[in-house]
Amino acid sequence: MKTITLQRNAALLAALLLAAHGVQAQHGHLNAGAAGTSQSDALTFANGNIFAASSGYVKNLLYTNGGTYAGFFQGGITLTALATTTNNGGPVLNAPAPGSFIRTRIESVSGPAGGTFGFWEEGAASPTLSMTVGSLMPTALWDLSDAGLGAGQPGADPFGHHHGRRLTADMGGTYTVGFRLYDTSANGAGGGPIHTASDLLLINFAAVPEPGTIALLVLGGGAVVLLARRRK
Repeated sequence: MKTITLQRNAALLAALLLAAHGVQAQHGHLNAGAAGTSQSDALTFANGNIFAASSGYVKNLLYTNGGTYAGFFQGGITLTALATTTNNGGPVLNAPAPGSFIRTRIESVSGPAGGTFGFWEEGAASPTLSMTVGSLMPTALWDLSDAGLGAGQPGADPFGHHHGRRLTADMGGTYTVGFRLYDTSANGAGGGPIHTASDLLLINFAAVPEPGTIALLVLGGGAVVLLARRRK
């Protein structure tokens, strides 16, 4: 009876670890758009339903033991501001209004007690922004629109597609992180923004061991089963 129980536990351990490293760990592009292009139309995550925690999506953050992200669980979702002009591959359906400037921030983090979730700008040597689990203080905003392409100027394309950024966690476990979009342009009514802020989008992240560690744990589970058989 003990052998059967050990077999089941080892199989469950292997299945859970492999699932955590499975198809839901893919890299993706999360698109920032808007409900319309008129004054006060809300910003939206145009394909947010794919990434939402309620959809079952989980983004894996893999533990790294060397290089820039040593000691962190890291991975990437590229947040992109949709284009309105052909120069940037547009016009794209549901893109924000010309003249808007799209930014985002982390507004909530739940997960393992004491854990911290971070955003790294391209080339950063440490987290650019971070938020501890349970904190009520959101991070500062970071740009999705690309000012280098003219975004933020009156009538300009709000497009932005920045590579090389990373999201990290400093403890293993599952995190649910809330993101919100903002227009910080001054091209709307009265010199304010064109768009109002988006709804909060919750995304699940799983901080998991590196693949080699997973393999060792699975092999260890198998060894436990074999040892139990021999003793029996």
